[in-house]
Amino acid sequence: MKSFDVVTIGAGGASYPAAFRLKKAGFSVIMIDDKGIMSGNCLAEGCVPSKAIIETVHTYKRISDFGDFRINYRDILKRKDKVQILRNGLHRKELEEAGIEILKGVAKIIDSSTVEVKTEAGNIKLNYKHLIIGSGAYTYMPQIKGIEYAITSADLFRIDPKIKDLPESIAIIGGGYIGVETASYMSIMGSRVELIERSDRILMDMDPEIVGKLEPLLPDMRVHFNNSVISIEPDGDGYKTTIIDNNGKSDSVITACVMMATGREPLIPEGTEEAGIKFNRKGIIVNSSMQTNIPNIYATGYVNGIAPLFHAAKRQSLIAANCIMSGDMPVDRFQDNCVPFTVYTIPNMSFTGITPEKAKELGIKYIKSKYKMADDSLAEIYNEPGGELDLIFDEDMKIIGGYVIGNDAGNIINEISMGLSKGLTARDFAELPHQHPMTFEGLDSAARKLF
Repeated sequence: MKSFDVVTIGAGGASYPAAFRLKKAGFSVIMIDDKGIMSGNCLAEGCVPSKAIIETVHTYKRISDFGDFRINYRDILKRKDKVQILRNGLHRKELEEAGIEILKGVAKIIDSSTVEVKTEAGNIKLNYKHLIIGSGAYTYMPQIKGIEYAITSADLFRIDPKIKDLPESIAIIGGGYIGVETASYMSIMGSRVELIERSDRILMDMDPEIVGKLEPLLPDMRVHFNNSVISIEPDGDGYKTTIIDNNGKSDSVITACVMMATGREPLIPEGTEEAGIKFNRKGIIVNSSMQTNIPNIYATGYVNGIAPLFHAAKRQSLIAANCIMSGDMPVDRFQDNCVPFTVYTIPNMSFTGITPEKAKELGIKYIKSKYKMADDSLAEIYNEPGGELDLIFDEDMKIIGGYVIGNDAGNIINEISMGLSKGLTARDFAELPHQHPMTFEGLDSAARKLF
């Protein structure tokens, strides 16, 4: 049996940052991944390819203001594929330079020092001193009659995807961020979008104040609120999706395509329970240093359910590495109160820290200052005046949260998160001369209103 200092289950953002740092520090490391490549779902079928499409469509929308302009959806997919192939090549080069091995297979946890890997050549057992579980998540598929007729985001975003042409119409089941992002870009490209949501609003897990300001700015789509899906069945060249509302009234929508966007679930490796590792519905239970109840076993990224985001997974991976290098001592901890989150609709919506709804739940008195995109030079240049930037401070004028809707939201939110992590005040934001003409100016403009 081969022995390693560190074994990772997964080779995505929850695993490879730790693998690189530990290898550089002299640890023997091997990563186990069912795809056999260093990417994770983010590059294979998630954030990178989806944003490659969304950013191209956003550019298309801006250009379309100048006249009748058309772009072929297949050309957008070619650009997406090119980005994925390029990044896969960069990852292979990084692996070669670091001298880290990836074993293609599916891992089963045997105990606190052993994993068994099912490979094409047979089962292999590996011994470890430290284990990092970064197995990610899978697309949740509810038990619906005719579910086999539905596609998932993977069918849109993988290299050489199943869906190569823009559907004339699409029913998207689920009003979470994946569903709403997809609805947004497909509507702009010309698809008729039917979004089916079982609750009374989209983006149900997010602050209603922020979502309420985003909704009027979204492209055209028909949203069926308070509806559950009963069945999906072929109907001519398309599909009929039968739905039922909270009052028991049924209806149906006919579309060329049906997509499941009902969320993702943590991928708990086989043997987790038998090995004594505690987990619940949200994922594997960890402390702020990413340690499970077995100190030499860590769980990072989506599988622990704390912050299901690639950038959070990378940080958690490095926390695990730092603790491993310190003999499994909890020397580093994850700050989950300052992780930025962006919904890549068109326009974007970003938030971080304590939002208004959370502040009210916690009984925190707060002061909020706003900057409207209608007053922003760059938003005017792009002809995108909708949205706003809001900074949220406590009574001592210390930043506790914020959100941005509209131009450059996904970039600006990072500075607000940095302010949270460093304990910055309204005066700190007000006194920094942000570059003109950039929407970042909204940060000091909003903060100055409080003085």
